[in-house]
This record gives sequence, C-alpha cells and structure tokens, in this order.
Amino acid sequence: MKMKPMPIKEPDHINWYVVVYLFFVTLLGSLASYCYHIINGNKFNLMILIAQIFISTFAGALVVLAASYFNWQFELAGGVAGLAGWSGATLIKALEERLIKKTRGHDD
Repeated sequence: MKMKPMPIKEPDHINWYVVVYLFFVTLLGSLASYCYHIINGNKFNLMILIAQIFISTFAGALVVLAASYFNWQFELAGGVAGLAGWSGATLIKALEERLIKKTRGHDD
C-alpha cells in the first residue's frame, strides 16, 4: 500500500505574524506560570526559568502545528498557545501518554 505524501503548506502562504504572535503568547503563558510558582513560595532559579521557557516553546510549537492543520481561528489558537505556555511539560506529557495509548491500540 502506497502512502500519499503529507500536504505541507508553502512558506509563502504562512502568516508569520500569527506564528510569532502565538510564540509570544506561549512565552507569556510560560512566564505567568513561573511567576505563579514564585508567588507560591518557590525560590527564583534562572536555569529553571530558562528550562521552562524551552519546554513551553516546544508546547507552543505543537500548538502552531495543530492550529495550522485544523485551521483554527486566531483567537482560539492564541488561547491554546497561552495555555500550552502555562502547562508546558504537563501538556507534552499528556500528549505523549495519549500517543502511546493510541499506538498500543488502547484508544479511549
């Protein structure tokens, strides 16, 4: 069985302002989450902050891909990107667990 190639959008047709905006909202979500932890008594640690930003940026990149694939409205994509920034590793871990279940045939 021959697989069809996946459609990839041409870079000329991507609205780069929206992509940059989504990453900015992801960064804000990441910083808001870190500030929340500081307010709740955790000590400031620059390396933890940088790690959180990298993880949240990855989660935001997944949101950008999903928004592009599902053709989400700008506001929905922005909200989900902010939540991805806030959730960071928690979101990635949940997606990973879902993917593993699906590949094992335990799709609920």
